[in-house]
Amino acid sequence: MSRFRTRFRKIIYAATFAFAGATSLVGLESQGQEVGQGMVRSGTVGIENDTERKLFWSLVCTCGCPRETLGTCTCGWAHDRRSELRQMLADGMNVEQAQAAYAKRFGSQALAVPPSTGSNRLIYLVPLVLIVMGAGAVIAVLRSWSRKSGGPPPESGGPSPATKPSRDEYDEKLDEELKRMDE
Repeated sequence: MSRFRTRFRKIIYAATFAFAGATSLVGLESQGQEVGQGMVRSGTVGIENDTERKLFWSLVCTCGCPRETLGTCTCGWAHDRRSELRQMLADGMNVEQAQAAYAKRFGSQALAVPPSTGSNRLIYLVPLVLIVMGAGAVIAVLRSWSRKSGGPPPESGGPSPATKPSRDEYDEKLDEELKRMDE
């Protein structure tokens, strides 16, 4: 029973570690700026062309909404930001320039997809590292269990030639009866 508890604890620890690592990225999300301004939901977004669609879907509303893009958020704050961005496009800015201006004003957390530069690359690498570490932990636990269970080592196909299986009185009786049947 003690071995079972030890194994169960290892599984729980490994699962907890993997879950905690995978969910730790939640803290990296934006908590929003200027919380509470313009939170009244009304109307529709009203995207007029593909350029606006690309721009609005790439930027996050920072009014305190649950991390919605400007392409979906219907609050008054998002409506004002869309009007400002439409004016930037009318003044000759392209989508990338408007995104950069918005990110400069509200921070990089206002981008729907963080740029893959500098320390932001960790956002993409950390989940991969955690998956590899979790797989390694599972493999290590399984190997330790197979060694403790007394079975053959995982790298060999069976018992080593130096070890002969132990025989008891029933093995001897079985051999005698088989010899009698052959005669």
